[in-house]
Amino acid sequence: MTDDKELRHDFISILTKGRKSNTYKFALARFLLEHSQKCELDYINKKIMNNEKEIVDYQDIANMFLKYYWHQECKYRIRQNHQKEKPPSVITTITKVFGKKYIPESLTEPKFTKQINLAQKEIRSKVFGKESNKTSQVIPRFQNIMEGSKSKRKQIFYDYDDEKAHLEIKPEALKFFHDNNSVLMKSVILEWSKFLEKINTLPRLIAKVQSADVSRSKLKKYEEIFKDFRNCFYCNASLDGPRTHVDHFIPWSYIFEDEAWNLVLACEGCNLKKSDSLAGPADVDYKSHWCDELIKRNHDYRKEIKPLGKSLQDLDAGKGWDTEINRHYRNCVEYGFNVVSLP
Repeated sequence: MTDDKELRHDFISILTKGRKSNTYKFALARFLLEHSQKCELDYINKKIMNNEKEIVDYQDIANMFLKYYWHQECKYRIRQNHQKEKPPSVITTITKVFGKKYIPESLTEPKFTKQINLAQKEIRSKVFGKESNKTSQVIPRFQNIMEGSKSKRKQIFYDYDDEKAHLEIKPEALKFFHDNNSVLMKSVILEWSKFLEKINTLPRLIAKVQSADVSRSKLKKYEEIFKDFRNCFYCNASLDGPRTHVDHFIPWSYIFEDEAWNLVLACEGCNLKKSDSLAGPADVDYKSHWCDELIKRNHDYRKEIKPLGKSLQDLDAGKGWDTEINRHYRNCVEYGFNVVSLP
């Protein structure tokens, strides 16, 4: 029986040193940890006593891969490999089934049931097929451990059977995943995010990898901060209290924060039309006069409105906060966020 020390060494080695062309290894590691948490300790101990492996169907893993990747693609547009024009099969499946437009809803919405079933089956076929015909790569390659400059297959955590289409998690590995779940999960999310940082310029990657459902702060206080702005930022209509909306100029699903430099007051119509998109039109260089309007607003009131001034100071990364605003807008367009013509 393999001890915890060896299991820990090999698991961390897989995360940090193993060869990776995309993020599948991190997703499989996350699945193994989450699956172990569903098992009661008595159940695991009984498995160890009987030297009985935990059988997991490939379809169950495919279902969780859809859950892990759906929001990263449909909400946040996070690239998962270095080949921009050739994304991993999970991503091509998601975009094929759900489309390429931003989806604000949760995957748990009943209206997605048919698409979910279709995507799960296709991910099962394309990612968890058979090693012999190259439709299963993450399952066999996950346990390739680097020893010096060479990679050696070491089936320390599980065996697998492509014909029966299932994993066979070893009982001591199941207990290891269960007992060390919290620290191992943090390592998985951290290493996944570090990999993504090399190929993405998106902010707050760790939070975006972790979950699709991130709680948002109340924005009511910003109505008070910008109380002197009594007209819609976009259409200039007079703002009526109950119908005043606080809008994230750069979409919240990209920026993942509530900062005064990025918030404007808008009428209900403009805010609902813009939703989680960008205000446009934008030209071929991904520039919009709305960026100029926001920069002008921030410049004119940065000293008068203290939270705005502090927010701009925090935004400045050394090249000027106005440059950062334009960069965020350009990145959003490049990542596929919708551009809506306003007003």
